[in-house]
Amino acid sequence: MIFQPLTLESQPIFRALERDFPLATSDANFTNVLIWNDYYHIVWTEAFGCLCLLAHPEGGEGAQPPFAFPPLGGGDKVKASEFLFSQMDKPLMARAPEAMTQFLAERRPTWKIVPDSDNDDYVYLAESLITLSGRRMHQKKNHYNYFVNNYQPEYVDVTEAIIPELMALEDLWLTAKTDKLGFHTHLSVERRATRTLLTNLTVLGLSGLAIRLNGQVEAFTIGERLNPDTAVIHAEKGNPEIRGIYVALCSEYCRRRFSELTYINREQDLGLPGLRFSKESLKPHHMAKKYLITP
Repeated sequence: MIFQPLTLESQPIFRALERDFPLATSDANFTNVLIWNDYYHIVWTEAFGCLCLLAHPEGGEGAQPPFAFPPLGGGDKVKASEFLFSQMDKPLMARAPEAMTQFLAERRPTWKIVPDSDNDDYVYLAESLITLSGRRMHQKKNHYNYFVNNYQPEYVDVTEAIIPELMALEDLWLTAKTDKLGFHTHLSVERRATRTLLTNLTVLGLSGLAIRLNGQVEAFTIGERLNPDTAVIHAEKGNPEIRGIYVALCSEYCRRRFSELTYINREQDLGLPGLRFSKESLKPHHMAKKYLITP
């Protein structure tokens, strides 16, 4: 059971597992682990019929400690978890979905389990994001109406041909965020993740939508199907000075790509106040809860 670095060439093994054992949360989706791997430095192996991943986040002040992802697949998850713990100086499993946590707790009642709430996924009804109907979405509907009544948006599919435009918008977005919030390590890491996402758009099988105003890309989003009834949104960037552009982008993308699905997973807020406010404002249907586990 030799660990190997996570690379793009690992994709077939991960995707086959995603098809056979659909994921409940966003963290171990292959696109996610690949685009954030420049920060997490993930290695993986197969043990006890499961895919086992270890993450070694970049060091520095406030850095996350090394951790194991919960075992993936249909094998013996208890033995696979024990194997992962045995590979760590300070055993820690993070991002464990609720069902997995309950399964392990019943079989290893002495293991310590605490909420990992900063990493809970926000899950929305696709219909709600598409229609923006009801009192709960009234404010978002007002922003949407302002946008479509005051601009003439051109919606275009994200293809490799427009990736340079998206990267240029990403640079502007990062500059605006840095000017407003000051330098934050997360912003730098997010920029690297977005670059990896855009560079590998086609080979990862992703879809996306962009908005052009007066010929210039002002917003874009990228996602994919996570499991049979849920899509996951990996990136969403836009000009924050344009009222309503984010909600219009979200609504139109879900309508065009995911209208047949029940849920849209917009991932976690990482404990960042601004991101939390943004995700809460779209009124999630529920949170996909996650936990930290130590033996």
